[in-house]
Amino acid sequence: MKIEVIQKKFAKALIHINKAISTTPNIPVLANVYIEADKDSIKLSSTNLEIGINATIGANIQKKGKVTVSAKLLSEFIGTIKPGKLNIYLEGQKLVVESTDNSAEFFIIPADDFPSVPEAKGKPLVKINALEFSKALDKTTFSASTDNSRPVLTGLLTKITKRKLTMVGVDGYRLSRKIMKIKDGPEKDFLEIIPAKSLMEINKIIKDVAGEKDEVEIYKLKDNNQVVFKIDDIELVSRLIEGEFPSFEDILPEKKDFSFSVLKAELSEALKVVSIFARNVVGNKTKFAVNAEKAKLLMKVLVVDIGKNETFVDIAKVEGDDLETAYNARFLQDMITAMEGEEIIYETTGATSPGVFKDKKDKDYLHIIMPMRLE
Repeated sequence: MKIEVIQKKFAKALIHINKAISTTPNIPVLANVYIEADKDSIKLSSTNLEIGINATIGANIQKKGKVTVSAKLLSEFIGTIKPGKLNIYLEGQKLVVESTDNSAEFFIIPADDFPSVPEAKGKPLVKINALEFSKALDKTTFSASTDNSRPVLTGLLTKITKRKLTMVGVDGYRLSRKIMKIKDGPEKDFLEIIPAKSLMEINKIIKDVAGEKDEVEIYKLKDNNQVVFKIDDIELVSRLIEGEFPSFEDILPEKKDFSFSVLKAELSEALKVVSIFARNVVGNKTKFAVNAEKAKLLMKVLVVDIGKNETFVDIAKVEGDDLETAYNARFLQDMITAMEGEEIIYETTGATSPGVFKDKKDKDYLHIIMPMRLE
């Protein structure tokens, strides 16, 4: 192997590749990056056996070849040296990297020991605007569970039809659902559970590389239980989660008996104060009481042997009688972060029923938080 490549391009690709590197691999080669030089480009690959990433960059290939070296060490070195051209070649059992004023040698593990990372092939299930997809991920991934005892809840139920892409995250205490309109979906519906961690990683890549007109392509690999996300010259491969996703439709209310609207900024500022006390309470429990006549929302936290806080927020368009329930303050903060518009609409059928939060700016998004018991 002998190649010439631009340091900036190489360093950028390695940053993405490192997202799939295992920090404590059981198999030593999984701590390495796979490098393959062929024709006029370099293919870089990494995997932790949960996700895999491929990145391709242009280069001057003087001699073809493939090898694996420490991903962490190579990335740190390439990212630290000065910009310019790099000469990279194999010398015995070492990979040599030379720049104008630096050189380094990396011990190798043969490329044949590295597990194959699948690539996108055939026609994608769908092409979707990258930045719009990123927004959808911001609004849903946080609702997935981090508890591996119920694996299906650690992923997002993803449904792609001819005209819609729907993503749902549930952790047993809250739910996020986002619907996106698409132009040309698959002939046969796609319905799978994709790990939230994988979606978070592709979201990071999108935010790093995508422009306004860039698209994400989504592929289902027929031969195995995997899905591929492709943007530009980067591919992220993820396994799919097997199992039955909860029947979340049962908690989606068909009607409302109580509702109000509130300015996002005012509710956010109030929660910053409330959370100072709520974080000292089990479950961040916060009383959530509405005085319909005065159009006021009271959020109240009582911390035994420490103190209490009462914070009032102006609300509008109140429908229904007075309401008194309780929610996890941290969940309320997460919900606010996911909202784009200036106004949030709250709906419920009662104090013990799920609280539905809607974004006035985005009618295709809703978030549900389960209430906590009042004592």
